[in-house]
Amino acid sequence: MHVNATEIYQNSTTEYLNYYGTVNLERDIQKYSKPVICLSGFIGNFLSAAIFLSESQRKTSCSLYLGVRSLSDTGFLISLFFFWLGDMQVNAFKAPGLCQSIIFLSYVCAFLSVWFIVIVTFENYIRICMPFQVNTYCTTRKAKIIIVLFTLISFIIYNFTLWTFTVKIAPSGMSLCLPIQEFNYILQYLYYIDTVVTLVLPTLITIVLMIPITYNLLELLRRQQARLTGKSQQKDRRQSTPQSKVTKLLFSVSLAFILLSLPSHVVRTHLAISSFVALEKIDPLVVSLKYIFETIYYLSFAVNIVIYLTFGDRFRSDFKNKFCSRFSSKKEQASQTTPSVLNADREESNTLLCHANHVTSETHV
Repeated sequence: MHVNATEIYQNSTTEYLNYYGTVNLERDIQKYSKPVICLSGFIGNFLSAAIFLSESQRKTSCSLYLGVRSLSDTGFLISLFFFWLGDMQVNAFKAPGLCQSIIFLSYVCAFLSVWFIVIVTFENYIRICMPFQVNTYCTTRKAKIIIVLFTLISFIIYNFTLWTFTVKIAPSGMSLCLPIQEFNYILQYLYYIDTVVTLVLPTLITIVLMIPITYNLLELLRRQQARLTGKSQQKDRRQSTPQSKVTKLLFSVSLAFILLSLPSHVVRTHLAISSFVALEKIDPLVVSLKYIFETIYYLSFAVNIVIYLTFGDRFRSDFKNKFCSRFSSKKEQASQTTPSVLNADREESNTLLCHANHVTSETHV
């Protein structure tokens, strides 16, 4: 769910929420968890991008998609952090153009993140259900073209945020990033379109692709079990050893997206329809669930590195070699430096002592 789209909806339902007043706890939990999510997400996504876009991994298409997705997740968390500053009464939108840039960033990055998940799921579908087409579709050249194409599409679709939002000064002196009033009617419909483009359509496509993927993975596990018990023929050996390491990671990424995002998407779609049909009939419980599931949705932009480390064997190996080994080598080097210094001091002391003894013997002679 886009931060700015949420704010638009909240502006249109302020009186309703104030009337019921039952979402204070959920709203406070979300407000104080945002900086933790943003900080952990910044670190995790930076490390993930460094691994996926490294020389050893960027030779595969899925690594390019996941690396760029890490960057787009970071962009979304940057916009989320700025809106959190607004929640904390920090005047974060005083700089000219910052308001429009942050809104634009939130839309574009959310669009790219969700569609890269769809692309990764489709690539996993090809690897599992159409293995002979992997070399045709899953190439780095095609991945680079798709990344550039979707980035351009997001710029074209969401350029309206650059001229439909402005900074308004509140009575308290705060600079608020709000829609220009004359565009409110247009933005409401654009909000519904955005719900379809970045929530409904990607979620449906991902779920539809996950059904045959899951079926084929279960069938694969069944064949593997049969082979291990001696009931499988030699011809099944090839089918029992596909690119399991890659498919396991991609399957986990797609499944995590569904589990973390689907509840928020369902509630948001329900609220969008309710606000369009009859705003006064919205259940306060649904609004409370909105804040809870929205917080879980924000986590989906920050916990990806946990998924990569858990299910990505190659990612975990490269991560250890790139970061953990450097830390351990520096620690080992420091530990080796201390004895060396002590040995040097000891040798120097022995040399001085021998020299003193030699001088003493010469004096006696």
